[in-house]
Amino acid sequence: MNAINKSQTQVKVNDQALDATGKVTVALFGGAAMLVGLWAVACFAGALLTAGPLGLVQGFISAVTGL
Repeated sequence: MNAINKSQTQVKVNDQALDATGKVTVALFGGAAMLVGLWAVACFAGALLTAGPLGLVQGFISAVTGL
C-alpha cells in the first residue's frame, strides 16, 4: 500500500512540474510573438510615413510584378 501512495504522489508532482513548464513556455512564446507583432506595426507605420499609402501600393505592385 505504501508503494502505491508513493507512486501516485510522484506522478502528481511530475504532472505539476510539467504543467508549470508548459505555462512558462506559452508565456515566453506569447511574449516573443507580441514583440514581433509590435516590430511589424512599427515598420509598417514607418513605411507609411516615409512613402505614403500610394507609394506602398506602387512598391508592392512593382515588387510582385518585377517592373
